[in-house]
Amino acid sequence: MSDSPEQERELASAELDREFADFFAEHKDNFLRIAAGRLRNLHDADEALMDAAVQMHRKWPRIKAHANSIALAHTILGAAVTDFYRRRARHTDREVPVPGPSYSAYADTPTVDDILALRGYDGLDRALATLAERAPMQAECVRLRYLGDKEFEEIAACLNITKGAAKTNVHLGLKKMHALMDLPDPGKGDS
Repeated sequence: MSDSPEQERELASAELDREFADFFAEHKDNFLRIAAGRLRNLHDADEALMDAAVQMHRKWPRIKAHANSIALAHTILGAAVTDFYRRRARHTDREVPVPGPSYSAYADTPTVDDILALRGYDGLDRALATLAERAPMQAECVRLRYLGDKEFEEIAACLNITKGAAKTNVHLGLKKMHALMDLPDPGKGDS
């Protein structure tokens, strides 16, 4: 006796859910590293990753059928990180201060040490943002290589490009960021 069409759909759905869970578990650490590199905060990165996971789960049949499923998942993650920034900006615009005790009693206010620890990232963040406007592929390759700690093969798979294109984009991106940050040429002395 065969299963009813409804039972067959439930079994197929359960199989897709298991496949997605395995896929997400395998790539979660890399996805989190990429999100944390862009958001600079592990809690925010985790929240953006969970938003991306929901989208990936909804689109799992399409991702699974895609020729390069990791590239499509990476695209969804990038959109979730961007949406996280936008959502945060919308909420901030709507916040209204409440009269009464100061917020410092309730919120973790940054200390001077926290702010000083971030000062080294300011120039890098500006250069990476400028590079993202001028050459988005180079910026994404640099992010994946140095913030996502990925090899060139992995970058190529994530962005659906060749390994050679990944190397070239990283090299050119670093060169442009170097110029944007007004750093001295490496290997050349002060002569």
